[in-house]
Amino acid sequence: MPPKKASPKKSAVVHSPKRKSSDDHSTDEPKSKTMKTSQWKDLGEGLFVWSSENSIQPRKKLAGFDLDGTLITTKSGKVFATGASDWQFLYPEVPNKLKDLYNKEDFRVVIFTNQGGVSKGKVNFGEWQKKVEDIVKKIGIPMHVFVATDKGMNRKPCPGMFHTYAKDFNGGIEVDMKNSVFVGDAAGRPASATQKKKDFSLADRLFALNCGLPFKTPEEFFLNRKPEKYEITSFDPKAYLADVAAGKIVLLSPAVPLSPASQEVIVLVGLQGSGKSHFAREYLKAGSYVHINRDTLKTWQKCVAATDKALQEGKSVVVDNTNPDKESRDRYISLAKKYHVPCRCFVFTTSIEHAQHNNTFREIIDPTHDVVPEMVYRMWKGKYTSPTVSEGFSEVVQVQFIPKFTSKEHEELYSMFLMEK
Repeated sequence: MPPKKASPKKSAVVHSPKRKSSDDHSTDEPKSKTMKTSQWKDLGEGLFVWSSENSIQPRKKLAGFDLDGTLITTKSGKVFATGASDWQFLYPEVPNKLKDLYNKEDFRVVIFTNQGGVSKGKVNFGEWQKKVEDIVKKIGIPMHVFVATDKGMNRKPCPGMFHTYAKDFNGGIEVDMKNSVFVGDAAGRPASATQKKKDFSLADRLFALNCGLPFKTPEEFFLNRKPEKYEITSFDPKAYLADVAAGKIVLLSPAVPLSPASQEVIVLVGLQGSGKSHFAREYLKAGSYVHINRDTLKTWQKCVAATDKALQEGKSVVVDNTNPDKESRDRYISLAKKYHVPCRCFVFTTSIEHAQHNNTFREIIDPTHDVVPEMVYRMWKGKYTSPTVSEGFSEVVQVQFIPKFTSKEHEELYSMFLMEK
């Protein structure tokens, strides 16, 4: 299940991010409809919140904002701030617009920001906290600031920060989603005449989509500019799950047998995160195949040796590696020929974007899972050649990924946009 969110403690003034143990959860929730506090609080799972010292009225309408590149920019002109004082409002209109939202339009104003540099040791959290306090003071209205310092459910585009706000920090008042808004600069815009560089990320736009909030860029919101073109990931997880449920996506042809009538070798071909190991565990009859995997054995030489040994003992083998090129596949075709057994190839059709989504999902639900760098996907793309029967396979089978979930929470998480780029 996704990490549980802790309710805020009443007196946890925090100056550096420290992970709580999984059972270190406060049960104290805001008890009044007007909260009075001026403390930073550690909510657990890499999530911190600043509550303004003034009374914060719970309200139906929410105006949520990213921080860097949305409300502020650097005075120095550098991408990253040089210190706590290196900031200025992005546009002169920002502070008055926020004041009007709170004082005249009955909005709650809340900042939701990712600050991954804190957990990586690149940002001094105490200095950053001081900067936020100065920004809030300069704006001059009661507000909350949520900051996600680590990966997981609280980092945008995942909606953890918003869910925590809605559940624990609005006095029990339900957010009016239709008349609320989230504003951010990570919007997937390409370079244009009005924007010299493309957006570094899609995280803010996807955060709004995952939360169900209307979205605007800073230019649309503060300068009343027309919406700009943007590019979004080609993999839509919600639509994919709908197609699976409707039977439009099937594992493989019903004519393809999964249980061997005799000894054989199956070579799996696909990206990391394309579903190979899931397929081997879920669909190949338990005990019928020796499972060969480089993640476990560490080298292809050991994988070849283990395959040779299993075939010599009369066992069938499934080779669960990426096997992108003819050279890597021929090692196992040659062994199959040596022992006079057929060798089938199962090719996973999962796209790079889908595989990245799968890997990010696994990282969120299992923090011990290895992160797959983007470079791995580029290397795969450069090496990949489509398998053919002419290589020596008895059959080449196309396989589509069908996810299985252990909980409704996992299924709901999988249906969200999880990739920042």
